[in-house]
Amino acid sequence: MAEVLEDMCILGDIMKKEIIEEKSVEPEKFIPIEEAIKEENNNNPNFCLGLIAQTLEDIGITTAIEKNTSNDEESQNTANTVLQFIMNGMIEKKKYDLHFDLGEERNKELLNNKEEQGKFNNKLRKKLSLEYNIPEDKIIITNPQKGSYQIQVIFQTDDFNNLDLNKLKEKFTNDEEFKELSNLKEVHSSLIMDGCKLTRNMLDARGNRESGWGVGEKRGGLDYIPPQGWKGYGLNVWSKYDDGNNDWLAMNSNKNEWAVAYHGIGTKLGSNFTLEKATANIIASGFKAGSGQGYADYIDDNHPGSGQKVGKGVYCSPDPKVMESYASSSKSSTTVNGKKYMMGFMMRVKPDKIRFSNKQKNYWVLDGTTEQMRPYRILVKEC
Repeated sequence: MAEVLEDMCILGDIMKKEIIEEKSVEPEKFIPIEEAIKEENNNNPNFCLGLIAQTLEDIGITTAIEKNTSNDEESQNTANTVLQFIMNGMIEKKKYDLHFDLGEERNKELLNNKEEQGKFNNKLRKKLSLEYNIPEDKIIITNPQKGSYQIQVIFQTDDFNNLDLNKLKEKFTNDEEFKELSNLKEVHSSLIMDGCKLTRNMLDARGNRESGWGVGEKRGGLDYIPPQGWKGYGLNVWSKYDDGNNDWLAMNSNKNEWAVAYHGIGTKLGSNFTLEKATANIIASGFKAGSGQGYADYIDDNHPGSGQKVGKGVYCSPDPKVMESYASSSKSSTTVNGKKYMMGFMMRVKPDKIRFSNKQKNYWVLDGTTEQMRPYRILVKEC
């Protein structure tokens, strides 16, 4: 995840500037959000992208929906990385821009000498870890920029408050080992992803559904409860996983078919939002376990006799009503055209890896890797 955060930090900076410039110079290249969302139907992928775009705009991310879907690798990776961050709930995480003025020679040395740069950044990481009681491996320092020595810091924790310039300078000054760090001149905070482009590369119309969900069927040998009343927009996952096999998506009870599960999305994308990457560079990662682990110490009743506990992992449910209970709150829904919408994800999960307690069979727990959980459809419903 550290490398992904670094990539996203850089990508966000670039995208925001590019989007603002492109929108002013070539507005015809983009679909305005109001145009994208004007027609709600399953044959209009722009509506789905419009909902995502509106959600991102609501929390301060500069967003653009491209009219033409480019098939070039850069466009594809950009689209997938954006989708990855939405699904992983990283959108609202902050980065901190720290500007040091160490003198012209020292600034130049840090910018041009990777070894010295590493020493300085490691010293900063160590001090931040000591002062804020955050493990060093949870502090990412990236993206040095020219001029005064400017770097970006990301804390991989959900409970961290803001960095304060004066308090930081005081902490640095009062410790001889870290005195050089007291040349801190500015601290600015912003979202990790400042800007993003959305394209149809994220979606695959073959997975679209508005009705005909099926009733009384099984998937992966387990009961399938269809998401009646929801519209589904297929994600671009066909042949995207390392095994290249699509049997996990089957609906014919083959031995490799996976079960269906659901995950409600807080569309305001709070810190506990936990879903994984869906396509291309999303494949290598997985789901993030949330802070709520209510059944971790219960016995795993899906593997009787093993004596193992449910343990920590990523929660999902075979029942779309559970998804809806999470997605329909006022904090989760988003408003377009005067209507409130909730969003969720439809996933396939490997049946023999599901863990649950008989005390609550509606909550399944898995370890979050793409060998166990794969989202394949965005679900949308009016509240």
